Amino acid sequence: MEAAAYLAGPLGIRSVVDVRVEDCDDERVLRQHGITLLHLPTQDMQAIRLPMIHDGVAWVRARLARREKVLIHCEHGIGRSALLALCVLVEGGLPPLEALSLAKDRRNLVSPSPEQLTAFIAYTQALRASREVPWEVPGFDALAAIAYRHLRQG
Repeated sequence: MEAAAYLAGPLGIRSVVDVRVEDCDDERVLRQHGITLLHLPTQDMQAIRLPMIHDGVAWVRARLARREKVLIHCEHGIGRSALLALCVLVEGGLPPLEALSLAKDRRNLVSPSPEQLTAFIAYTQALRASREVPWEVPGFDALAAIAYRHLRQG
């Protein structure tokens, strides 16, 4: 209850996407604070299923279009939530490599698993097939070089 009040109050969050399967935010408590919830249950280290990614991106983008603040989260904030956030950024016009670089610059621990990076590639392929975009679909190695750069720093 205290966390929901903090999200709704000082942070101004109006929408939450919870991608955990091992737990889920209490929708009733969030609703009492004026927050809507989308639950996209996904196992840790696994990729969100592509149809769920598309649903999640559409849901988030609709709220962003209304100038609402949206929180996307998982348990550790490095894989599942990052995957969905990356797809939202790409849908919003950022090239995939720039989206991952931005996420990594903002939170160095962001490091989607290989399966999650593969899902990100699949999402970018689907997006590129559905409309003209000014970027190429990145390969796994290019994404991994950014996602795992914190392992080489040091």
